[in-house]
Amino acid sequence: MRRTACAPALLLLSIGPSASRAFAERVRLESERATVEYTAGALSTSEAQAFARLAEDGVADVEQLVAPGLPTWARRSGRVRFIVSDEIDISRTWGRTVVLPLGRVRGRRAPYLHETVHALVPARGDRTWLSEGLACYLESYVAENRRGYDAHVFTRAGDGGIHAAARRTLESAGGKAVLPWVGSSGSPPNLEQDREGVARPFYVLSHSLAKHVAEAAGLAAVVRALVSSDPRAFDEATGHTGEVWRSRWLSEIGASAPRTGP
Repeated sequence: MRRTACAPALLLLSIGPSASRAFAERVRLESERATVEYTAGALSTSEAQAFARLAEDGVADVEQLVAPGLPTWARRSGRVRFIVSDEIDISRTWGRTVVLPLGRVRGRRAPYLHETVHALVPARGDRTWLSEGLACYLESYVAENRRGYDAHVFTRAGDGGIHAAARRTLESAGGKAVLPWVGSSGSPPNLEQDREGVARPFYVLSHSLAKHVAEAAGLAAVVRALVSSDPRAFDEATGHTGEVWRSRWLSEIGASAPRTGP
């Protein structure tokens, strides 16, 4: 089935009973840049088509922003694949494949823009704050300045209020605990297991710092640093070490200087 006019063309494909059981009753919606897959009946036709348009627009908008910093090898050549499933509770991205919880997609709370950034900007180093911070920053920026919605998984501050949210977070025990990993390598302990006590403050602070660096050094520089496997790439692309950027950021948002090292 195809839609024209202002909506992107969507091709609806259903895999029939002759397919293997693992793929039985799967539905696929294809557009120019995105593919959305889900189990038949999990989404209504209108819900599926609405999300397919969001996915298509999201890939287009994020790609336009990050393309200047992407080397040729990292640029998208095929569609980004979005799998909507009720069998997962946390969104994930592997390569160009994004997996999103069904309930969040139906409730327009899925971090599809955040995961789209991960799908389009492969992180090759160990700066978790930069990878997650950039995805949070661009999710909010695109939702507020282009199209789509911000899932607000860890904060409702958005792009305009993230620095204020970071200041508040730094006043908490959780914020103080994760701060040494914001601007440094690695991840704080229990990042995956403790979503409220560790992940929430870490993502909020990383979002704020990534926004600060991208606005000061340029988004293209941040993207180049993220996709490079060279440990010196961030310093060279942005002009300062992560520790220097962290100090400048803390000063800008009116927060205290951190202790050194994790």
